[in-house]
Amino acid sequence: MLPSLSALRAFDAAARLGSFRAAAENLSVSATAISHHVRGLEEYLQTSLFDRVGRNVTLTEDGKRLADATASAFTTLQDAIESFRTVPRRSVRIAAGPIFTARWLMPRISDFWAQHPGIELEFVPSYRPGEFQQNHADIVIRWDRLSEMPGEAVKLLELQPIAVASPEFVERFGPFEQPSDLLSVPILHQRNHWGWIDWFSAQNVRIQGTPRGAVFEDANVLIRGAAEGQGAIVGWLPLIDQDLKDGRVVRLFSEEMPPTHGYFVQQRDGASTRRETRIAFEWLCGFGPSSQSEHILS
Repeated sequence: MLPSLSALRAFDAAARLGSFRAAAENLSVSATAISHHVRGLEEYLQTSLFDRVGRNVTLTEDGKRLADATASAFTTLQDAIESFRTVPRRSVRIAAGPIFTARWLMPRISDFWAQHPGIELEFVPSYRPGEFQQNHADIVIRWDRLSEMPGEAVKLLELQPIAVASPEFVERFGPFEQPSDLLSVPILHQRNHWGWIDWFSAQNVRIQGTPRGAVFEDANVLIRGAAEGQGAIVGWLPLIDQDLKDGRVVRLFSEEMPPTHGYFVQQRDGASTRRETRIAFEWLCGFGPSSQSEHILS
């Protein structure tokens, strides 16, 4: 016998959103109800599905296995139900990070609406949009190292890393004569420490262990922290062009590193059979480097 659908739905929402509270808001129930369903499911399966640290929850290995299964099952169920609708679905669900959505996609949305007024784009503000199952997306836009770009993906944008901080930060902790000077001042990280580790390595600066500093998932929060003088960050051109132009942050050095990361677009398996998804995918690919045009679906 399977666990109750309500329990599986509560678990799926908590796994997707990474929070019992967010899952409760998503399903319009109480956080206590979500917690009750998850605990009942754990007792039924006789395993822990989440590691709980204060208010934060992260999936265990067994939790990840179940999350993949529930996400796939609910996506299949959703697609099946939508196939019975008398009016075909005209929307396309796109998962992308908040900073990319705000600074790259938003200025281009009116172009899509002008060309395709009958298709609605639905954006999911996903911090880790690499997994289709977790956000039920037709298309995902992922951020990763250029060297790890998936073969089936299309590159949209290359990102060049530079060290930046607010003018007030420079006045307080500077001047900075050489990159190694940053090892003794507050620095902030996006998602993990590899941005700074790669940057220091490219500047021939040896570091011992892992650089200290707070880690943020949302790059918009990171940039705001830098602008308010909370620390230096590795910023990504061209996403922070406007911040530099407006003087919210300044370059700390004139380093000219080649692009190391980028944004790539992929379609969910089977999604290209829908005309609306193909149109949205080809529109996105039209903004990518010309060298990638051969990968665009015909």
